[in-house]
Amino acid sequence: MYGGDRDSQTICAVSTPHGVGGISVIRISGPQSLEVTRKIAVFLPQKIESHKAYFGTLYDSQAQEDIDEVLVTYFKKGNSFTGEEVLEISCHGNPQICQKILNHLIAGGARSADRGEFTYRAFMNGNVDLVQAESILALIESQSEKAQKLALRQLKGQLSQKLEGLENDVTWLMAHMEAGIDFSTEGLELVSHDVVAEKLTQIEDALKSLVNSYKAGRILKDGVRIALAGRPNVGKSSLLNLFLEEDRAIVTEVAGTTRDVISGDTKFNGLKFTFLDTAGIRNHTSDIVEQIGIQKSREAHVEADVVLFVFDLTEGIQPEDEELLKQLSKANLFVIGNKLDKVNEPTQTPGFEKLTQYADFAKRNLFFVSALDQNARPLVLKEISGRFSQTDLQDYVLLSNARHYENLEKALSNTVRCQQLLKEGLGSEFLAIELKEALIAVQETLGKRFDDQVMDRVFKEFCLGK
Repeated sequence: MYGGDRDSQTICAVSTPHGVGGISVIRISGPQSLEVTRKIAVFLPQKIESHKAYFGTLYDSQAQEDIDEVLVTYFKKGNSFTGEEVLEISCHGNPQICQKILNHLIAGGARSADRGEFTYRAFMNGNVDLVQAESILALIESQSEKAQKLALRQLKGQLSQKLEGLENDVTWLMAHMEAGIDFSTEGLELVSHDVVAEKLTQIEDALKSLVNSYKAGRILKDGVRIALAGRPNVGKSSLLNLFLEEDRAIVTEVAGTTRDVISGDTKFNGLKFTFLDTAGIRNHTSDIVEQIGIQKSREAHVEADVVLFVFDLTEGIQPEDEELLKQLSKANLFVIGNKLDKVNEPTQTPGFEKLTQYADFAKRNLFFVSALDQNARPLVLKEISGRFSQTDLQDYVLLSNARHYENLEKALSNTVRCQQLLKEGLGSEFLAIELKEALIAVQETLGKRFDDQVMDRVFKEFCLGK
């Protein structure tokens, strides 16, 4: 997709969202950016200044007509996002005007940019590393306040600095080990066994901390997936509508109304929540469609970050309820007794004592609510969000990208094996092999080592103009 002569060509694209708006911004980057732009922006001065905006009218000399009144901002080479000579044209936000300007730029010697090509050039010119490049996309696509803050901190280099520190530590250790191999015939030990063990432990701890942070980082980035579970007709769909603050699911008195997994998103306390309303589970049904829905429900329960088990307070805990509870993981399980408006004393509901091994008030994972009460939403979501937003983004480095996680998990495995080889008394040459693999994994994360597949995987996800 990238590379070769394409990297030296001048590119252009609309950088703002497509459609009608107040303004649109067209970005031009490359060695001929100013030359190409001058062909329609004849008002630009000969001695143009970087980071200065110039007002004027774009002119089509061939048709001898004006195109649009615009602002043109110039960024000289080495002082732009891409690292190249860049101009940005702010025009009126009409798609026809944008396309007309692009047509003139292309006729003048530029070409249409590929997806993510501006960010790719920033990466190739050393303005951002690969982690920061990916954080730009994460920042654009962030769907909650906490996701936005996490992406911004990674763009500013928080994670990159941590990885560069790891790279330096591994490089230092490898250099001393390899020097020890060179001088081993002379009986010289440049680094003691204890120093190697201590340094390896530091590297392993740092990698383990990053790898273990992935779940929390992923949740901050992508949100919390919550599956509603329970027997048919206990009020799951009503609760879904309450949590989403919209009529997303059909609610009737007929058991088994929900056949497929219904999903919807909402935000609370800076986090995104994706709710999954699943088919009510009952053991005996001859309806093939409902059977498929029940199977999808069980899969959703396994994949969710949180399961909200719902039961009917008017009926209490039935044998089917207890059987389903036994199948659910107790990790991040919340129990909701619904239809509080129809009972006087919820703790006296039949089978209440059977709940104690799954949920209780002390664990703050047991709630009595009514789907008709608007206060139920903040009551439940406040507790759930508290479980997943305790991380202080000011002081803690988090992984949120699957590619980073895969690479650093590999680096951690190499480091652990290196520790084991050291304990077994093997020579430095064997340890150096494992450390080399760990170093490569860290460098691939930062983008200091890369191949075309990695570039395509990262930059093809970007939109045009970024």
